Amino acid sequence: MFSRLHTPTMAVGILVAIFVSVASACAAEPSAPPTPTPTPNPNVVRLTPSQDATLFEHHIGGLASSTGANNFVGMTNRNVRRRMLIAFDLSSLPANREIVAATLEMRMSKSASGAFDVSLHRVTTAWAEGTSAASGMGGKGTASVPGDPTWIHSAYPNTLWTTDGGDYVAEPSATTSVDNFVRYSWTGPGLVDDIHAWTSRAAPNFGWLAIGDEAHQKTAKRFDSREHSNVDRRPTLVIELAPLP
Repeated sequence: MFSRLHTPTMAVGILVAIFVSVASACAAEPSAPPTPTPTPNPNVVRLTPSQDATLFEHHIGGLASSTGANNFVGMTNRNVRRRMLIAFDLSSLPANREIVAATLEMRMSKSASGAFDVSLHRVTTAWAEGTSAASGMGGKGTASVPGDPTWIHSAYPNTLWTTDGGDYVAEPSATTSVDNFVRYSWTGPGLVDDIHAWTSRAAPNFGWLAIGDEAHQKTAKRFDSREHSNVDRRPTLVIELAPLP
């Protein structure tokens, strides 16, 4: 009249059988193939900046930041301008190779609200990265020291720009709209033309001056510099060369 109850020994046996069955099924599944290591592209060269700095608008060039972790462009909430110098050593590029594309990548890490254009202009006067480093978030700069580029100096305290704010070609080489905290790219034929002029010695390589929106208040943008502690957040110039025949 009554069915026989399963004993504990029987229950354990059933569980063991289920475990063995599942384990066997899992063992039968093929393992995922290992992720292949990307093959370096011999036609692409990636460079980090040889120097960069921020120009802080100041009537006597008393503010600078050459080796800080950040650079700035645009207009602050106090209506003073910020511009960024950036240059790359191109001596490692293979000789007699056509440049077919060029892209400057930079990561923005702080921003006034809204999207604003940032343009790259070819610099026409020599400058060098000094040793000053703004503390904190870097937006206020620090006291200029000998060798720093400033708003009025290409090298503080005795060498002046021809024009306050830096000497550069008025026509931008590339322009990109920047907004949120991501990595942005500047690309186009203007950058290719600049690099070709530098590598062919048709023009001296003094890099680019990045200029943001200076027509409106609170348009400042902050970018990670070549001295940033996180290597992945530093600027990068990506140059694509024509394939070898």
